[in-house]
Amino acid sequence: MFTQKAVGVVVFLIIFVGLVWWVSGVDFSPTNVEPSNTVVQEEEVPADDELPALQLSERVVMFSDGTKEVFRVAEPFDIAISAEGLGKARFMAMSPDGRLFVPDMVDYKLSHEGKLYILDDYNSETRQFETKHTYLSGLRGPNSVAFYTDAEGNDWLYLALTTHLLRYPYREGDTTPSGEPEVVYEFPNEQSPGEVSVVWHVTRTLLFKDDTLYISVGSGCNSCEHLAGDLRGMVVAMNPDGTNARMYADGLRNSVGIEWALGSVFATNNGADHLGEDRPDETLYRLSEGTHYGWPFCYESEGSMHNDTTSLWDDTIECADVPRPLATFEARSAPLGIAFFEEGHMAFKGAFLVALHGSFNPELRKGYEIVRVSQEGKTAVFMDGFQKEDGSRTARPVDIFQYTEDSFFFTDDFYGRLYLVYARD
Repeated sequence: MFTQKAVGVVVFLIIFVGLVWWVSGVDFSPTNVEPSNTVVQEEEVPADDELPALQLSERVVMFSDGTKEVFRVAEPFDIAISAEGLGKARFMAMSPDGRLFVPDMVDYKLSHEGKLYILDDYNSETRQFETKHTYLSGLRGPNSVAFYTDAEGNDWLYLALTTHLLRYPYREGDTTPSGEPEVVYEFPNEQSPGEVSVVWHVTRTLLFKDDTLYISVGSGCNSCEHLAGDLRGMVVAMNPDGTNARMYADGLRNSVGIEWALGSVFATNNGADHLGEDRPDETLYRLSEGTHYGWPFCYESEGSMHNDTTSLWDDTIECADVPRPLATFEARSAPLGIAFFEEGHMAFKGAFLVALHGSFNPELRKGYEIVRVSQEGKTAVFMDGFQKEDGSRTARPVDIFQYTEDSFFFTDDFYGRLYLVYARD
């Protein structure tokens, strides 16, 4: 039993320690304890964009030929192969009757061997499409497909080739076109002076919003001024029947990916090749109609816009007036497809995913990722492993298409595969 004197000593010590703590401000709470070596998944939500931090984990993917590859993807996602044998698979679209259409561009040499595939009979257990039809063949540079329903309720399939835009009447269950094609629009295909030996930027990408069709058309050169009336190096807008074609946004050298989000058109852009391996930055813009985004007179690098002084331009613009990009990516990383997830898993809800196709020169080791971009422009790697340590490539991601709230497809035009990335239960 404590004596009255002992109790007094204990009380004195408690008061003394408390005074020391109060005066010194030392924090004895658990947050000041030396951390252990245990790896804990980051759970905090950044205050500015309310997106969780991403932790990548390895996933093994098996292919039909018995080979396998290891990728890294954000938790809690997994990866499956949904289709193979798709050649140079590009920008896909879901038909009104729920089938996935995927163009096979074959090559960039403008051969007439391109195809348009239908992927059907999706098996939710195997996460694979069980049937593949060839809807069209003999195509020159098919890059993008889209569907549109007109005011009379007629469904149309639009297909962007290098030289022109076609549309076909579409009926539920079609495995071949149910009618003859209409030429909606002819794209300019003239090379700029001095560039005739190079086939520049042969892809065109489609985006419908309400009754307006937006089309990205790459430039006819690496770095040159427009020929008079040449609708290249820009995003073009038009009516669904091809009338009222006009420049929507200019100064975009090769804006392969376009997406509607937050009341605007967003576009990825690939910068010029002549400024070195580390310039210019690749960019993602929120477009405003009638605005010029710099090319070929200006380029983005290290957080600011610079004058391209390598040429003597006949015309020019004030580079300081060029709008700032929402986000930038490493030079030569080649951002292509972009998808905005209005709803979905908390890992990407309210954010963009962008496919970094990767440099055509694998020795540069640029790109080869899928990255998340917040509405404030913060970037984070969502998936990688498309290039190995030895430099060999396992995939080159092109297009991203949200399938369910918690999953998305992406195309690979290196091995002709369609991947599904899905949240595990």
